[in-house]
Amino acid sequence: MIPNSSSDMDGTKRKSVTISEKIEDTPKQDEDKLIQAIGEFGRWHVMLTMTLSAPIRMTAVWNHLGIIFLAPKTEFICAERRNNNETIQESECYSDCTEYEYKTDFVNTIISEWDLVCDRSWLTNFNQTACMSGVLLGSIVFGFFADRFGRRPALLTACTTQLIAGFTAPFCPNYITFTLVRFFNGAAVAGALLTSFILMIETTGISKRELMNCIVSVPLSVGEMIMPMFSYYLRSWTRYSFGLALPNLVFLVLFFIVPESPKWLISVGRLEEASLIMTKIAKWNRLPTEDMMDRVKIIAFESNVDAHKNVKATYLDLIKVQEIRWKNIGCCLTWFILGLSFYGSNQYIGQTSPNVFVAIAMAGAIQIPGILLSGYLCKRFGRRHTLIFLFILCGISNALLSVPDDWYYFKLFIGSTAVSSASGAFATVYMFTTELFPTVARNMAMGASSTVSRIGSMLAPFIAGLTATGPWIPPTVFGLVPFAAAVACFCLPETRGKKLKDHFGET
Repeated sequence: MIPNSSSDMDGTKRKSVTISEKIEDTPKQDEDKLIQAIGEFGRWHVMLTMTLSAPIRMTAVWNHLGIIFLAPKTEFICAERRNNNETIQESECYSDCTEYEYKTDFVNTIISEWDLVCDRSWLTNFNQTACMSGVLLGSIVFGFFADRFGRRPALLTACTTQLIAGFTAPFCPNYITFTLVRFFNGAAVAGALLTSFILMIETTGISKRELMNCIVSVPLSVGEMIMPMFSYYLRSWTRYSFGLALPNLVFLVLFFIVPESPKWLISVGRLEEASLIMTKIAKWNRLPTEDMMDRVKIIAFESNVDAHKNVKATYLDLIKVQEIRWKNIGCCLTWFILGLSFYGSNQYIGQTSPNVFVAIAMAGAIQIPGILLSGYLCKRFGRRHTLIFLFILCGISNALLSVPDDWYYFKLFIGSTAVSSASGAFATVYMFTTELFPTVARNMAMGASSTVSRIGSMLAPFIAGLTATGPWIPPTVFGLVPFAAAVACFCLPETRGKKLKDHFGET
């Protein structure tokens, strides 16, 4: 409690104590007073983390990998030609073909629905490219939106867009509409992923961030594991799309339970709103709520909010501001290489089983050990050393995938190690990046990093396709680039045990 005035036992009044004087009398230490007020990871944090992480992360991986079951391997044959004098071969293209018949394990796919074969076959890959382009745009737009207008409106806008796009997809009348829907869905998924994670980490205590990060990351792998189940039982691109859209209804609950980030509110000078939200969180966590407004004022004073609240950060600040320029460059390089390496690691696992359902479920399952290991290593050794170790392990594993195919079990073990280490690195870099940047630019920094990561993922298939030129080229590239990321991580400052900064220039 911070009184304006107080009395001694004899009734004589002492002089009033201002907030600034109270702060000056308090020993300087790297403590987060906001977290002290609302708790490090109480009942409210568990509720919010589970409500956000499960639906948002699982639906995100369904969107990113959905093309696997929307456009699975499909054999075709020309059923009707204008010239019938020639023998028709299966999966052979003919310029005068007017109708195709399809053979697949599914009732229908987007390939059979819109004849995406022969001279239209490139449209299948273009659909996935459009989805990833949406992810790129969403990372940029929602990153800026969340830092300028708040985490809550950005998150709810992204979730609403994803909900609408999800239920629109099964009813698209043509390919163009379906591709546009996938584009907007990708943008919404990116926005929901970034803003939800930022909101959770800004309200989690320093000593519990690793735990929270593991809880948030595991649903990505679980979502990948259960995605084949939807496709196996639904067997139609329309029913499959509708089945994946149904869980999005959970997003409606978020309108009633997701608050604005009190850390962001304080950073922009909206102290009363921050006080009300912190009071509600403290009640949930069974902590004292007295004089919450005074605590908020102390936090604002320490962060020098009055001098910064009218300063609006932009993406240019990630380059112009010297203190974060090299952090941004290091993070972007790390994310780019990680996007490239993660694809390179996954390409082998997808080939270990002739059954696509088993292969995808396996790829999801082997990511979990890496995520859990990264949590332990981050807690024990810090973010930087954890990333360096995981990148080196991933690089060595990718390089060893060049051994002969006869070494099946060795390649399976090495491929699993590569995927697991890459997934652990992804989980770590999410947390590391949020800790490196101040509140006013945190989402934009994450958006920039996520954008270059998707560029890396989009370039990776071209590198993998160089096998025909030289079978040694893909494993060499995928094996060497993680070492460059390890060097970039070495140049970044450690953030373990440090509270999140709010503004540029804050010590």
